[in-house]
Amino acid sequence: MEKTLDLELSRRQLLKTTAIAAGGLVLAYYVPFGMQRAFAQGGAAPQSYPPNAFVRIAPDDSITIVINKLEMGQGVNTSMAQLIADELECDWTKISSVSAEVNPVYNHPFMGIQMTGGSTALASSWEQHRRIGATMREMLKSAAAARWGVKPESCKAEKGAIVHKTKGKLRYGELVDEANQLPVPTDVKLKAPKDYKFIGKSMPRVDAPAKSNGTAQFAMDVRLPGMMYAMVAHPPVAGAKATAVDDKAARAVPGVLDVVKFADRVAVLGKNTHAARKGRDALVVTWDVAESAVSTASIEADFKKHAEATDAPLAEERGKVDESMAKATDKRSMDYLLPFLAHASMEPLNVTINFDGTTCELWSGHQMPGVDQGAAAQVLGIPPASVKVNTTYAGGSFGRRASKTCDYVVIAAQLAKEVKKPLKVVWSREDDMRGGYYRPMAFHRVTLGFDKKKLVAWDHHVVCQGIMKGTPFEAMMVKNGIEGTAVEGIAGTHYDVGPFRCRQTLADSPMTTLWWRSVGHTHTAFVMETMMDELAEATGKDPLTMRRELAKKSPRHVAVLDLLAKISGWPKKKPEKGRAFGLAVHESFNTVVGQVVEVSLDGKTPRVHRVWAAAHCGQVVNPEVAKSQVESAIVFGLSAALYQEIKIEKGAVVTGNFDDFPVLRMSEMPVVEIAFVPSTDAPTGLGEPGVPPIAPAVANAVYKLTKTRVRTLPFARSMA
Repeated sequence: MEKTLDLELSRRQLLKTTAIAAGGLVLAYYVPFGMQRAFAQGGAAPQSYPPNAFVRIAPDDSITIVINKLEMGQGVNTSMAQLIADELECDWTKISSVSAEVNPVYNHPFMGIQMTGGSTALASSWEQHRRIGATMREMLKSAAAARWGVKPESCKAEKGAIVHKTKGKLRYGELVDEANQLPVPTDVKLKAPKDYKFIGKSMPRVDAPAKSNGTAQFAMDVRLPGMMYAMVAHPPVAGAKATAVDDKAARAVPGVLDVVKFADRVAVLGKNTHAARKGRDALVVTWDVAESAVSTASIEADFKKHAEATDAPLAEERGKVDESMAKATDKRSMDYLLPFLAHASMEPLNVTINFDGTTCELWSGHQMPGVDQGAAAQVLGIPPASVKVNTTYAGGSFGRRASKTCDYVVIAAQLAKEVKKPLKVVWSREDDMRGGYYRPMAFHRVTLGFDKKKLVAWDHHVVCQGIMKGTPFEAMMVKNGIEGTAVEGIAGTHYDVGPFRCRQTLADSPMTTLWWRSVGHTHTAFVMETMMDELAEATGKDPLTMRRELAKKSPRHVAVLDLLAKISGWPKKKPEKGRAFGLAVHESFNTVVGQVVEVSLDGKTPRVHRVWAAAHCGQVVNPEVAKSQVESAIVFGLSAALYQEIKIEKGAVVTGNFDDFPVLRMSEMPVVEIAFVPSTDAPTGLGEPGVPPIAPAVANAVYKLTKTRVRTLPFARSMA
């Protein structure tokens, strides 16, 4: 792990390590997470922080932004560029972006490590990047004013130049060297929302040209002189080791260069991926697999037993639940089961690595590049500084490339340590699906107590495997036996339902878990929002109206529900014959998203025809990018809800590819209409919040069609 950088970096040190080396004007500010809201409300700006974002203006007027986040399709490079460009008053066509190197100055303000995740990229950069742009603007104005012999306030920044009503115009590139010599202002004024030029507009993506013409570099695109391609035979069950290897048939495959046994795996090296894979498939490996009775069913049964506990750690309690429950005249207990899920991003895991015995260089789509650097260094027995990490574009991730054990980087490093030649280690879909890391299984037991039609008590027990154990976030995220990610969306709910209790049991299983797009909200939202519909039915209320009443102390929930009613026509609009509407609303990553779906049944399979989505995510920086985030979340969440689950038999994952872990097909894609609550508040998360509401919205619609409550996902299992 990187050491914390000294907070008191002098301007002279900053220039030595950044601007001079880059040959242009380089500035940045560090804004601790959580301070953005204070700044937005008029709080003081930080005076001295180490930089964790950089931007350079070159003499040719080009503007290069060094992005300390992974661009994995979510549009972060573009949105961050808009923040700087708006304050800098630059020419949008001059902007490009590059990925940051590994350096503590690029650490996430809140997480303390260099990372992309938690839907925090834009939220944590909102104040920071605008201030960078404003600071540059003022330094360039001062440089121009000094050359002209006028006051800086008489100068104006305009489309990549400083202009003066009598002195003329100077391009930014002409002023770089002089601006570099000036003091860095600490009291720059940021624009009012009414003056935004780029923020709030759908500016063209800065990565679109490179991705269109093929010059964008993904890790799979990296080619090195003399590079070999590696496919690895992974243990069929965690902990198994290869005791014998028959590689005769593998070595006979055209293009196979070598077979290497390393750690607990076997790799086939080839001239290309095809040869390496054919060779790997031809291997005959004997594994010391112990007989196992672990299965999906056995883990489910174990979790259900844990739900019987009455002394589970308490996550939250409001009011006197036991006392209120004892007075209830009607008690209803419901069990929910949600499966293990894989990330299944379109670009399979891969790492290009070059280790010469002394130094190492990595290329991959790193969500946590500093952590990956340290892990590779430890395996190779060299200092972290001797490992150079290149973060490329990634074809999706959903959390998989933020491996808490750096598994795919560690495996590449273990092999490179044996080979000491340039390697591209590629995982097949089955490798990742069967040897990867999963969204935890979760079991919920909810007991409601009623007195006639009035809810008087809510008792909620979550049994879930944790994901934070052994991670850099464990100390922060696990307190008194409660892992916040397992109960997020339940504990702290904005619904005022009266006496309410949430307990949690962290149950172990042989499966390795990892954060998955929207983390715990993926299962908590399903339970909470289907329960809300059950509560509405039990109390004879309209589902949207009831939610609005229960969440009336949260203006953002109310605003989303009102907007959702407006765009969907709820409750006046009626669905087509044979269809039903379903509703869900959920807050995650400080963003509230509501969805109304129109659903029919194709046999026993729900068919979603239309989705109306409303979101309150603060200031929308790029509407088209924001819409694509919500649309992709709907596809991702709907795929999981309808079809996906990881199945285990005799200790091994048997789910392998998209044939048994389907992704929504184009012909199944619903029409999606998205609206955002107008706001000038600081942006909140958006990469993940569109996922949680879709499954419960569909389940609520299915109930109207079948009069059967769906409490187990996926629908393919519960409605089979």
